[in-house]
Amino acid sequence: MNPPRKKILIVNCYFPEMREPIKRRNEVPDALAPVLLGGWFSTEHCEVKLYNEVHSGFIEVFQPDLLSWPDMLVMTGLTATFDRLLHLTAYARTANPRVVTVAGGHAVRCLPVYSEQFFDYACTGDVEEIREVIEEALGPAYLAEEFRPRYDLAYWIKRLGYAEATRNCNFKCSFCSLTGVGRKYSAQSADYLESQMDAMGRRLIFFFNDNQLLGDGKAPFRARIGQVQRRREAGQFRYWSGFVTDTFFWDEENIRLARETGCLSLFVGVESFDDSMWLKSVNKKQNSRMNQVE
Repeated sequence: MNPPRKKILIVNCYFPEMREPIKRRNEVPDALAPVLLGGWFSTEHCEVKLYNEVHSGFIEVFQPDLLSWPDMLVMTGLTATFDRLLHLTAYARTANPRVVTVAGGHAVRCLPVYSEQFFDYACTGDVEEIREVIEEALGPAYLAEEFRPRYDLAYWIKRLGYAEATRNCNFKCSFCSLTGVGRKYSAQSADYLESQMDAMGRRLIFFFNDNQLLGDGKAPFRARIGQVQRRREAGQFRYWSGFVTDTFFWDEENIRLARETGCLSLFVGVESFDDSMWLKSVNKKQNSRMNQVE
């Protein structure tokens, strides 16, 4: 006998700095975690919906009916979204006291012990931790036999195809919440990147949604660009983009390769033009080797 289908709502929570229920439909980059999380739920036994508060605004304002819908509410978000995790949990439990609440992402990683009192599952690991939650809370039948990211449900991802090839960062800037939790920089497998590109289909721009694209050396970087380039030549993508630090520009070969393989833009964090004092004081030496103005 087939188990009953479960309704799963995965929300990327967002708390804009002005604390108003706005919609940022042109935000770049945008959320990828819900797409990856959704890929671990069985399509046969689960009905999955994704909601992105960056693009669509506060869910209780713009789609309040969704809060009473799920059997399981999965929430993720950046550090500043912790209060939003609490809000959505309260709303969902009021609408459906039996809902299973799952929270993860940077907000929970920064407050792991504190988080445990508010959610049924407070996850401090990567997106793959959802597999254990699915098996324990719902049962093994609700876990996907094969991981396939749910780009088909990511209504906010249009021309840009977001994917991750690496996680965390190889630098340790003292102001950064990403490196503050102590997780090491790690490159994901080539097969993992291929699975994301397979699932996203044709896009104008492929976007490496990584904190630092060149963190594990030139050879792995070139291999990843090669994967994208082969699909670009086949017509799946026209351009690519991503995040780097100043170290990318220390080698002219990197710039040449980017130009030849259809790089449209690169995002570089410039926190300060004070090379000699502030950048060094926060251990961001990679951006203080060359003058940020000249």
